[in-house]
Amino acid sequence: MDKSYFNFLSIPPISLKKARFIVLPIGYEGTVTGDSGTKFGPLSIIYSSRNFELYDEEHGFEPYEIGVKTNEEIESDFSSPEKMMKKIEKITLYYLKNKKFIIGIGGEHSITVGLFKAHKKYFDDLNYICLDAHSDLREKYNYTKFSHACVNRRIYEEGSNVYILGVRSISKQEVDFLKDRQKIKVYYAYQMKRGKWDEKIVKEIQPGKYYLSIDIDFFDPSLIPETGTPEPGGFFWNETVEFLKKLILRKDIEICGFDLVELAPTKIFTSSSLICAKLIYKIIGYLVLKWKSMNY
Repeated sequence: MDKSYFNFLSIPPISLKKARFIVLPIGYEGTVTGDSGTKFGPLSIIYSSRNFELYDEEHGFEPYEIGVKTNEEIESDFSSPEKMMKKIEKITLYYLKNKKFIIGIGGEHSITVGLFKAHKKYFDDLNYICLDAHSDLREKYNYTKFSHACVNRRIYEEGSNVYILGVRSISKQEVDFLKDRQKIKVYYAYQMKRGKWDEKIVKEIQPGKYYLSIDIDFFDPSLIPETGTPEPGGFFWNETVEFLKKLILRKDIEICGFDLVELAPTKIFTSSSLICAKLIYKIIGYLVLKWKSMNY
């Protein structure tokens, strides 16, 4: 296989100058609990992305043509989770300074800390939206503050408004932490299932700039079973894509970067990894559509 073509979507490599999107594979797996395997997530998603059409029938164009460049996988630093987050932050900031839109592919959810901190340094008043079955608001877990179970707590400490959607697993300590904290809004799955949750939540999100993180255990395990910490009662393709469409296309909301994390594939090509790849490409399409409408 020609390694130069082992890119997201299997498209020919392009120069940094021509790229609008930078795909950052980050197969870090240093604090995983439950089932392991997230280190293979980026490889499986990129491989699986070679198996669908580049034309998006909803949009009527091929979103990749705006320029998508796949970076080499960021080598993991296992000396400490904190050092790995700083490494991710440094590399991400380099591409942001070159005016690129970053797509992080994990790997475990802890990588979002490094990605978000870089975006927070580059974008003023950046906020955060997370789709996740778990609240991830612990102060410390398994002796580290940079566990995947602490990611949203670390981001809250950056002073941003935080929205966490789809939660169906939370500890009593995290519930106590949420009391009287106005900048964090948790939407439990059982609440969201009532009525048109996508329209309701999009309307409730404050205008501004946002970083988006998608932990794939947000989805129901009947759709995406290959994740280390699955939870029943999750969400499905159409409702999730409809929410993301409304969110991204809302005129007073700007998505400045996003990641997709926590896929733990059992082999290089699976239905779970293909769905993850398709979701990334669908989001790229909505972003391109938004930018076209704004002549951006």
